[in-house]
Amino acid sequence: MINKSTYFAGLILLGLGLQSSANAAQAPNFYECSGKNVNLALTVGSKAEVGIWPAKTSFNLQIGQKSYNFEEADITTESTLIGDLWEVTLDFVSDLHIDHASVVIPDIALDNAPLKFKSQLILTRVETPFIPTPFVGVVNPSRYIDINCVASQLFY
Repeated sequence: MINKSTYFAGLILLGLGLQSSANAAQAPNFYECSGKNVNLALTVGSKAEVGIWPAKTSFNLQIGQKSYNFEEADITTESTLIGDLWEVTLDFVSDLHIDHASVVIPDIALDNAPLKFKSQLILTRVETPFIPTPFVGVVNPSRYIDINCVASQLFY
């Protein structure tokens, strides 16, 4: 038989456990970044939580006056030690070059408020010339643009 004090202590601990799980840290699904002449918005979709989270992943980028919008099929992501590397192709000129934009989004656990962090937008040109001699020069030159970001959660 369980005495009353043990029973009430168990209920209190159960209540504390339920409360802490309700306030558990969550992964963000929306990132908004800006830097010198650039703005970036990344929405991470979830087919498992449709109606709660956005269904599709999107990557919207503005560089100067040019705007780019990408959906899931056009976005690649790769896990790294410092977070996820998100990449899109901005321009593809056959037998000349491919322009890419990449950003590293660190692993983040949100509490109840958005979280600010710093990252870099990496603009890379991969030279793919169709010439009889080897290409000379920096094959994949990149520009690194410091960006200030905010991670948050969007619910639909």
